[in-house]
Amino acid sequence: MENQLLQLSWKDPGSKKLDNKLHGLCSYMAMFPPGLPRHFIEQYSKKGEVVLDPFSGRGTTVLEACLMERIGMGNDRNPLAHLLTKAKSNLPSKKRAIDRINELQEEFNLEKNDINSEKDNIKMLFHYLTLKQLLFLKKNLRWKEKNVDSFITAMIMGIIHGGSEGYLSIKMPNTFSMSQNYIKKYIKTHNLQKPKRDVFEILKKRLEKYNESPRIKGKAYNLDVRNIYSIKDNSVDLIITSPPYTKVIRYGQFNWIRLWFLDKKAKDIDGKLFFTQSIDRYSKFIFDTLKELKRVLKPNKKLILIVGDIKEKNLAEIVWERCAKPLGFILVDNIEDRINDSSKVSKIWGAKKGNATKIDRILVLEK
Repeated sequence: MENQLLQLSWKDPGSKKLDNKLHGLCSYMAMFPPGLPRHFIEQYSKKGEVVLDPFSGRGTTVLEACLMERIGMGNDRNPLAHLLTKAKSNLPSKKRAIDRINELQEEFNLEKNDINSEKDNIKMLFHYLTLKQLLFLKKNLRWKEKNVDSFITAMIMGIIHGGSEGYLSIKMPNTFSMSQNYIKKYIKTHNLQKPKRDVFEILKKRLEKYNESPRIKGKAYNLDVRNIYSIKDNSVDLIITSPPYTKVIRYGQFNWIRLWFLDKKAKDIDGKLFFTQSIDRYSKFIFDTLKELKRVLKPNKKLILIVGDIKEKNLAEIVWERCAKPLGFILVDNIEDRINDSSKVSKIWGAKKGNATKIDRILVLEK
């Protein structure tokens, strides 16, 4: 297994040199490196074919598929993940993006904005001018309808909080949002000052670093993975995905600041997303998910499942025995991928090391 692992292209130190900078549009919890889907897209699909990620997260698989001249399709019930996938599946040109930012900047200068009605948990994060700009953009960006606005909104998600001059908030982690009480105490203890940041100028500067968009356009859906009715039977050539593990991440809670900008409440999002410690409930969810994925996958095509161990349990083995095998999938390969702790989010703001998985197991299944 070790020799096989060394041959996998995403483990090659040079693999990161192939990563398009658009992958870094916004950080996201539990994301896998672009080299991983790139490896399997190259191995199991051809140009023009459809590659699906039904738990698309920040849209890594979708963007990589489009860059490789496949049709990248992504689905995620989390509105933040849906936005990021939507932005990467249909990217505007740099010129169109900069023109739209300039247009919004001119409109902002003509409009009066009041921040007094905003809640204290948001006002404590941003300088009053920065917050005025954010509120204006929150109101005027039509990210659900316009792809250029989706891209700009996704850019804002990437810069809305972080620890350097390229971010809009007080100094804090970029990958996830700490709890409101923790932030409040941290600000007081360390006497943090809200930096005066111009959202429009930071967006324009950040735009300069991105590569041009791929020629191929993809698609993004915001559906329950157990019923992705917008995708036809036997229409997908390759599926690459990492389903949720058992009770590991609260995506709403850890992204409450970004969700505020999208007019969503963290509790509402966490209430909709699957989250359990029960192996039986988890197995039922994955069984129903794989049944739906089998429906959309073409015969004799591959389904790549990245499943992390949890609490010393081989969750991939459970997924195979209880879910994939009973549905008639063929097990082509079972790859063990040991995760380097440095690649996981573990120590930010003095936080103790988390419970991130130490081993990912990659099941290569065939319909």
